[in-house]
Amino acid sequence: MLRNNDMYRSFKPSLKKPIIPAIVLFCVVAIGSAGYYLIWEKQGASIIDAIYMTVITISTVGYLEVHPLDEWGRVFTMFIAVAGIGSLFYLLSVVMENLFIIQLQNYGAKKKMLKKVENLKNHIIVVGFGRVGQLSSMELEKNNEDFVVIDESFPEKISSSKSGNYILLKGKADDDEVLLSAGITKARGMIVTTPDAATTVFVVLSSKVLNPGIFIVARAEDDAVADKLKRAGADRIVNPYSISGQRLANLLINPNVVDFLDTSFGVGENNLKIESIKLSEYSGFDNMSLSELNLRQKYGATIIAVLREQDTFMNPAGDFKLFKNDQLVILGTKGQLKNIESKIIEKS
Repeated sequence: MLRNNDMYRSFKPSLKKPIIPAIVLFCVVAIGSAGYYLIWEKQGASIIDAIYMTVITISTVGYLEVHPLDEWGRVFTMFIAVAGIGSLFYLLSVVMENLFIIQLQNYGAKKKMLKKVENLKNHIIVVGFGRVGQLSSMELEKNNEDFVVIDESFPEKISSSKSGNYILLKGKADDDEVLLSAGITKARGMIVTTPDAATTVFVVLSSKVLNPGIFIVARAEDDAVADKLKRAGADRIVNPYSISGQRLANLLINPNVVDFLDTSFGVGENNLKIESIKLSEYSGFDNMSLSELNLRQKYGATIIAVLREQDTFMNPAGDFKLFKNDQLVILGTKGQLKNIESKIIEKS
């Protein structure tokens, strides 16, 4: 993916190239080997003897001389020792500095995170990481959803959340390149929590162009913005102030009901959930009544509504017949809903 290659380059650490110190060290070894070979030529020394003497001198191992050295040989050895040790330490210092930079900038982890984003499919993108975005992320995390968060306030191009369960991308979500880096073309949903109305509308428009099938839930703080978001392509509009007001009023009017719902519809395995499951074009449940399906007896879950095109059938009776492409709204625990979904897929 081209835009992710650009991101790889953007956070790739700027490393020093150890070419010059490596060339200097190679030259010292070459000069030292040639020098010792010429000095010991009359003593029948081999080129291996000369290279060995050069290496033990540079590395300060300190073994005895391979062959005796005269005064000029010792002067030459001192020159090789100073030049060789200096160039060797120069090379090692560049290598260690590069290793420190790589460790400090965490390049390997960032590369792994970007690879994780590239491999995501049917995930969710959260735009904005203010209070609303953080609460949305917490709910998605509790439900073990795969998602990526985009916000321009993050300190790094790509990083991991404190829990390590989702990825944070730095950038403006109205930039197509940032959306593509977050896997917009493979995402199934988006939550737009940005407080700025113009930015929210632009993000929705851009996202629908890049992925017309994506389901977008957008934040709007007044009706005028909500209308614009609908025209831009948002599938659902949420006013956080309206929801908060309703919640406060319901807590005062029906506190027991609210407490029951909070207790029953939690995140645990045994808490109740409501999910929508669609019967496929080739469903084996086509033209079957609810009493024949018998979900309540077999799985313990209850069909509370059936959505058929523009019609909604609430609390359908046992003789209600299902047809292909019907959307079943089912109440049950996580395990019950998973078993029903598996059965419906199996019969498709």
